[in-house]
Formats: sequence, C-alpha cells, structure tokens
Amino acid sequence: MGTPQTDSKTTTPEIKLIVTDIDGTLLNDDHSMSDRNREALRKAIDSGIPVVLATGKTRASNESVIAALNLNTPGIYVQGLIIFNPDGTVRHQQTLAPEMARRVITFSEQRGYKVMAYSGNRLLIKSDDDELNAISNYHEPTPEPIGPLVNHLYTQPIHKLLIFGTPKKLKALRWQLEKQLDGQATLTSTNVSNNLEVLPAGASKGKALKVLLHEMGIDVKNVMVIGDGENDYEMIKLAGLGVAVSNAHPKTKAAADAVVSSNNEHGVAEAVEKYALPKEEKPAKAETPAKDAASTSEAKASESEEKEDEGDA
Repeated sequence: MGTPQTDSKTTTPEIKLIVTDIDGTLLNDDHSMSDRNREALRKAIDSGIPVVLATGKTRASNESVIAALNLNTPGIYVQGLIIFNPDGTVRHQQTLAPEMARRVITFSEQRGYKVMAYSGNRLLIKSDDDELNAISNYHEPTPEPIGPLVNHLYTQPIHKLLIFGTPKKLKALRWQLEKQLDGQATLTSTNVSNNLEVLPAGASKGKALKVLLHEMGIDVKNVMVIGDGENDYEMIKLAGLGVAVSNAHPKTKAAADAVVSSNNEHGVAEAVEKYALPKEEKPAKAETPAKDAASTSEAKASESEEKEDEGDA
C-alpha cells in the first residue's frame, strides 16, 4: 500500500472483530497493560465486538492478559501455530517436520548459535543457560533443559525454533538458512532483536486468522488488526482495517491502513475508540415548539406594522 498516512482509508468498515498483538502493541515496554487500553477493549466486548489475541508467545505467558480482559474467545499463539479454545484446549496446530527441525538445529549449533524449541506451552533447551532463561523476563515459561534437542524431535511436537544471537549475526544466519531451506520453512522475527524464529513453511498469524475467521463466520473486511512486528505483517495486510502502532516494524507500517500512537501511548485504545466503538449519537437540535413559533411570527408582524405606522406619520 506504500507509505501509510495516519489514516489512509476514506471509509472505515464496520468492525465485527478486533485482533491485537500483545508485546509491543497491547502492552507497554514494561509489559503492563494501560487502563485505557483495557477499558477500550472491554467497551468493545460489551458492545458486541469480540477480541482475539494473536501473539508469537505461548498461551501460558498471557494468562494475566486473558484474565484482565475476561476473554471468552479463541486465541492465536506461538506465531499462529496453535489456536487455543477459551478453555485452553488445542483447537488447531501446525508443527515443524522433525527432519526439518533437525537440519536447522544442527546447522545453527555448529555455528555457535543457541537454540530453543517450543512445544505447546513448554520451552525446551539443551542445557541450563542464563541467556536463554532470560526469556522468562517476557513472562514466558521457564525453559526446561532436556539435553540435545535433536534427540527429542520424534517424541513430542515441535511448533517452532528460536535461534539466539546478535542482530548482525542473525541477519547473516537468516540469509544462510533461507538458502539452505529453500522455502521449506518460514523465517521471521519479532521486535525482540536477539532471536530469529523458524516456523513450518507458510505458517503465520495471518494464516491462523483465516482459519479462525472461517470458523467464526466473520468476513475479513469486518476485522481490525492491530500490531507492531514483522510477524504481524500478514494479518495487517489481510484485515479490512490494518492498524500499526507508531513503534511498528517498517514493513508492517507500510502494509497498514492507519498508524496510531505507540504501545507506550495507548495506541490500541486509540484505534479501538476511533475505528471500532459505536459512535455516540449527537443530541438532536431542539426544535422551536409550534406555539412559540406562532407567537414569534405574530410579534414580528406586529413590530412590522408599528414601523409602517411610524413611517406614515
């Protein structure tokens, strides 16, 4: 769509579903939700507009967000690889092929990178590691050391891999992996700069959203998506109204129909209030009662007659 303006749509579609990313979008940089964001989403829900969370993280890491909003809708987690029902049971899932996961892990570890595997709500690592354990600072579950990851690929589902390193090294690794995998896996990143994510080919939050919309019977044109990361790009491009917060990845901003304030400035609330909440009816302009109108007309006629008499005099 080119470089977005603050609002590039001439008309806003009727919003029947709100989908929001969590980290860097709904939550502040200190990982808390502002009162204004919470109240705006609650107003939307109370007015009959469901809210769906869509995050690259586990459902377990976002229980507090679900509770704060009192959500009773399915959610998109682990980069769209798992759709959970409101009760926490798995509705849909997509996993990495074991052989594909083995190739990525081996290729990365041989070059000195650390790798973490996501299996449902569990985070698996080779050995205890302070750098990898720091992911719990983002409210993710504490990683579990299980020995060589390649030994566990056929015994439990692996949804995605996280590879850790410096931004510069990860950029080079991403190029190498894309060449090695030749489209057999999807590589993406969030706004957390120290990791690269490897997903099943074609997987994305956008793909999961399509599945969910089909099951909910909601037309994509009536969906508003709010996000910030590269991993929100497909959803924002898909939605009837794609909204990026001002701190969003450049690619995501370019795909958006509108750009709102940052995650630290209640951007989600701004989008919900402006585009989704029912507009308050303006009070009708008071009409002059017929009786008063007649009296006013008579008074004006009398005044006119008096002026004519004065003129004759």
